[in-house]
Amino acid sequence: MQTVELPLLNRTLEAYFYEADSNEKRPGILFLPDLTGVQKTTHKSAEILCNEGNFNVLIPNLYSGGTSAQKYCTQFFFNALARNNEPTGNAPLAEFFEILDQFKEFDTVDENNIGVVGQCLTGGFVLHAAIRPEVKAPVVFHHSFGLKGSGIPKSCSSLIDKKIQGHFVYVDPFCPIWRVKQLEEELHGNLEAHWYNLPHGIPHLFFNNEKGQHAFNNMMKFFETQLK
Repeated sequence: MQTVELPLLNRTLEAYFYEADSNEKRPGILFLPDLTGVQKTTHKSAEILCNEGNFNVLIPNLYSGGTSAQKYCTQFFFNALARNNEPTGNAPLAEFFEILDQFKEFDTVDENNIGVVGQCLTGGFVLHAAIRPEVKAPVVFHHSFGLKGSGIPKSCSSLIDKKIQGHFVYVDPFCPIWRVKQLEEELHGNLEAHWYNLPHGIPHLFFNNEKGQHAFNNMMKFFETQLK
């Protein structure tokens, strides 16, 4: 693992890059943390995806670059466009695409074979990423934003023509069942939904119990199938 800097429009982020062992370009996975930031399980997940799947994995520290967790989260809670996961005027989403575009330029990353993981706070980004042709493997663990309807405007969900893998729990005040069901309807069969008897925050439980490990295995299989 190496620490790299991502110079964005408004700040420079710290990120952690796990580089695949290959003499040719390999698919890249952009692994976004949730509200709690980068955790040990985030790094362990990236390490396994890199070593066993031979994927390039980038974990951006969204709370770096002079931005505290409080300041970053304020962009969601007090910005209606961010809360509702709108495609324009949404500063966190715009920054996410800056990160994605820079990741695609890494020398060892196949810019046409990208996976994205988002969870809770960052889950809504995955739905927008799925519109882009180079994102072949979008994976969402809960999507707490946007708060209206399916979690993404219908004008955007109508543009998604690929499979999204989603991981959800039965009792979740941040990502209720009705939101997932509406997303399923709007995606017309393109949501591969997995359900668990777990609390919100599935990736934190990847290596702590059997159901968490099952969620990780589902994600790994999806990447192995979609990223070629």
